[in-house]
Amino acid sequence: MMLRARDAWVGASWLQLLILGSACAKIGTPESSDAPDSGPNAQSDAGERQTPQMNLPPQPVLAPAGSVAPMPSTSSPSVGGPGQTSGMAPRSRPSAPDASPSPEPTSKPVMDDGAGGTVAPEVNGESFREPDSGAGGSRSWDAGKPAGESESRNHDAGAPALAMDPEVPAGYVKGIIGVGYGGLRIVSRDDGLTWSDRSYAAPDGGDDVDLLRAVAYGKGRWIATGWKLMISDDGVNWDDLGMLNEGIFDDNAIIEGLAYHDGYFYAAGDGSPSRIYRSSDGVEWESYGEGGDTVKHTGLTYRDGLFVSYGDSETSYQSPDALHWTQMSGLVSATYCEGEFKNFSDCAEAAWFDAGFYLYPEWGGQIRRSTNGRDFETVYEDDQQNTWYRARAVAEGYVAP
Repeated sequence: MMLRARDAWVGASWLQLLILGSACAKIGTPESSDAPDSGPNAQSDAGERQTPQMNLPPQPVLAPAGSVAPMPSTSSPSVGGPGQTSGMAPRSRPSAPDASPSPEPTSKPVMDDGAGGTVAPEVNGESFREPDSGAGGSRSWDAGKPAGESESRNHDAGAPALAMDPEVPAGYVKGIIGVGYGGLRIVSRDDGLTWSDRSYAAPDGGDDVDLLRAVAYGKGRWIATGWKLMISDDGVNWDDLGMLNEGIFDDNAIIEGLAYHDGYFYAAGDGSPSRIYRSSDGVEWESYGEGGDTVKHTGLTYRDGLFVSYGDSETSYQSPDALHWTQMSGLVSATYCEGEFKNFSDCAEAAWFDAGFYLYPEWGGQIRRSTNGRDFETVYEDDQQNTWYRARAVAEGYVAP
């Protein structure tokens, strides 16, 4: 009897051990549906498995290439980078969008600079300013950009965008043109260091009808005058429009002063007082008003917000609008150099340019250049011995490359 009871107790103990071992084995072994499948359907099975759920921040919605992405909600990160708000227009996405938010844009909006020009967006730390036209209608551009182009950034794709200047033909480059005896017209594209594209009517010209005495640039057009009127839309090829007193300026046979400002060319003719004319295209002219008592050889320029004129009287006159003129006290033949109007003699009797150099015509066909107004070197010598008329017979603008 006691043996049967002991055997029953031992059997029950073994049964408990077996049950307990089975339970432990079940707890320590993963379920078969979560274990990696090494069979032929392993890839498809893995694709069907559900990944654990994580508390992630809301992600931006990305649209297919070429479509417009919806604007994110105010609780979502902005795809356009810091500074974008829900009030901005949606942007097209690049062909291979990045799921991560874009970096902060490096460019700034175009804005008025308070000085008559605009400041284009910064690109890699550089800014490009499009200034108002200066004397002779000249314009300056930074970083060696072709005329008509200023670089900005498309924040989404990082590609440059071009902003065009409507007054300058696309692709043209900054240039200087001097005019003079024998109908000379000659071009420099490197701040007066070298000269090319020479045009002329006759070699070794004198004081005759071929002599060109003034030149100006504006709105993509060059005009040159003396006894006649010539125009060019690229600075290289010129059209002769005939003698001034044959239907162009009926009361003035010679024009020695030209300027450009704010969409108009201006011309100054001799007289006491001198006569002022205006044209929107450099071809058709109208009488505009009277200037100062310049007598003869009347010059004209527009710099630093002023029209300035002088002639053989050497008395200098200024005007903000080419209509109302006052005398410039203490200045003899007022000439603009190094940022202000000075006596002609204080400007080395030469033409000064904003890039910081002077150009001076030497009789016999030489052009001389200086960076300090004292030490000049010859940079060009004309084999036809045609010389600029005077130092003021030069202008800066844009020419064909």
